[in-house]
Amino acid sequence: MDYAFPDEVRPMSVRELTEKAKEYEWNPRIGFKFWARAAETIHHEGQVYLHEGNLAQAYLVLLRYSILVLEHLGSHPEAKAPDSRKALKPLQRRIPAIIEILETLRPQLDESYDQYLKLIAARQARRDVARESQRISSSPTSRHAANDAALSWNHASQARILDVRDHQDLAVDLAKKELYRRRRHAEGAEGDEYKRRDAGFWEGWNRNALKPDPETRPIDDDDLQRQMEATRRHLDHSDDLRASESQDGALESTPSASYSYPSINKSISFRYVSPSPPSRTEEYSVQPPRPPKEFIDFPENEPLRPRPPPPRPDKDPLAYSSPFEASSPRTEVGPALPPKLSQTTKQERVTFRPAAYLENGEPIRPVFLPSTLRDAFMKVAADNTHKGLEMCGILCGTPVNNALFISCLLIPEQKCTSDTCETENENAIIEYCMSRDLIVIGWIHTHPTQTCFMSSRDLHTQAGYQVMMAESIAIVCAPRHTPSWGIFRLTKPPGLPHILQCTHNDTFHQHSIDNIYTDAGHPGGHVYESSNLDFELHDLRPTKH
Repeated sequence: MDYAFPDEVRPMSVRELTEKAKEYEWNPRIGFKFWARAAETIHHEGQVYLHEGNLAQAYLVLLRYSILVLEHLGSHPEAKAPDSRKALKPLQRRIPAIIEILETLRPQLDESYDQYLKLIAARQARRDVARESQRISSSPTSRHAANDAALSWNHASQARILDVRDHQDLAVDLAKKELYRRRRHAEGAEGDEYKRRDAGFWEGWNRNALKPDPETRPIDDDDLQRQMEATRRHLDHSDDLRASESQDGALESTPSASYSYPSINKSISFRYVSPSPPSRTEEYSVQPPRPPKEFIDFPENEPLRPRPPPPRPDKDPLAYSSPFEASSPRTEVGPALPPKLSQTTKQERVTFRPAAYLENGEPIRPVFLPSTLRDAFMKVAADNTHKGLEMCGILCGTPVNNALFISCLLIPEQKCTSDTCETENENAIIEYCMSRDLIVIGWIHTHPTQTCFMSSRDLHTQAGYQVMMAESIAIVCAPRHTPSWGIFRLTKPPGLPHILQCTHNDTFHQHSIDNIYTDAGHPGGHVYESSNLDFELHDLRPTKH
């Protein structure tokens, strides 16, 4: 079968995905809780991508998770602290299931890449392959798209790739339907907690391997060593890995700075029950009974003439409509023919192109922000603002179709001053996010007496959010100045690498470079506001101020 794929994208090989999985900036000076939160986030993203059929992106982030947990977290300067050891144990228990998933995904990714090479060869019967590659890479975004695993073509689950700028309402509608479906499933499902939270993602996988080990089964050094070796089997360049390990070792030997970063919450893996819709194969497995033969009474003296065949029904482009194609009333001539069996196994999915690219060319997904969230936060913070005290909130949400949707404003317990706000009781934050299957996408805070900008303290806090999720945003509200608010992210480079290497211990300090952060909400940014996107506000403070 000659598969079709968008001209500007192609499948990524396992070697390319492996190299991208190792492309993150490990720095032991970032607090352990930030790295643990990052591990939870990418594990959640891997589950979502796997459920959506985006196998390349699932492979990338799950491999990155295993590298982070096995190669780096255990060597963090704070890893032996009681809280860190407690946080690390559940991360390590997932590794056997992750390794099994990677081993299952790899041959499928290899097959997609082989199919792509065959397609190119067929299309280049009269042309050179280099000219074809140049044609595929001719569009402005294709140079980056070719390195974006989320857009990687998959012969088993092809996706309709859309530009979010042209389909903002569609993206929100699809997200609302998906979130509603998840919520209904979570509310109506019965059985134990594992079945409720995991069955939908891992349908068709070996569920026994995916169940966490009991608390009474500790992981010893031999287990970790075997898991590390299994992870390394997925790294195509072992020499490059060892080289990167030696470089990381130099960083790990750097003493941890004593600067106390404002604390943020740890995101929780998103798992929910997803019922599998009946496939077209099942729909047409039982054929309708044949109608009885029609008896035609011809006149005795009239010669027999062949009866003309019935007219063919018009081709209906909506017969194979996707979830994102609007259906409309239509007149059918006779029953529609069922699709071919080979087509029923290829379920089309929707994915959105990156909304923007970092300064180094790394793609970042679109982030959808409810347009009324900012005003709701300012109402909660009104008393603190009147007293001249800062206040913060956590922006939580979930990925859907390669876009991030903020669906919850969480107000944590916090200690507020005129220039700072620091979250407290992070266990309550973790438990709430776990109960709602949320991850952290960013944060929002006020500057009651200052202008709208990112202070040095804000920059270090944002680095903890953005180190493993490039799309993370910081919203600053300055009600007494103009502009009264802004949506920011660190540049990369120079902003994020510079902050990660900053060793200043004082709370507020100057940085030696410019262009550390940028506006993420301007027309060329990756944040979109939507008046059609709902959110919930939950206040974790025991005493509402």
